[in-house]
Amino acid sequence: MNCSFTKEQRLLKPKDFDYLKRGAERISTPFLRFYFKESAIGSDSSRLGLSISRKSGNAVQRNLIKRKLRSYFRTSEWRSEGLDLLIIASPRLKGMSKDRDSVRSAIDKSWKIALNKRFSKL
Repeated sequence: MNCSFTKEQRLLKPKDFDYLKRGAERISTPFLRFYFKESAIGSDSSRLGLSISRKSGNAVQRNLIKRKLRSYFRTSEWRSEGLDLLIIASPRLKGMSKDRDSVRSAIDKSWKIALNKRFSKL
């Protein structure tokens, strides 16, 4: 399995993010919100967008969250669904910023909840 994260697999433009916010399915977990919708470009592979506010922690903390989310995306079932996926991190993750393991654990749990909800609807 190719685990790269190419430019074609990213949501980069504001219009891509706006497309997802209107009429997309949403799954909320305590630490992450997932918006997903049929790909705007009609591709078979999914694209990922991340929104991590400064309220979620300093740059090191935000980058840790982004790295973890990209890693999950690269190895998950979402990748081949043909969806545009936007993940918004909750500022609640900042409270865990001193302990990297708790941040990873929170992201793990949120990701699993979202996958279960998404694929149980199919």
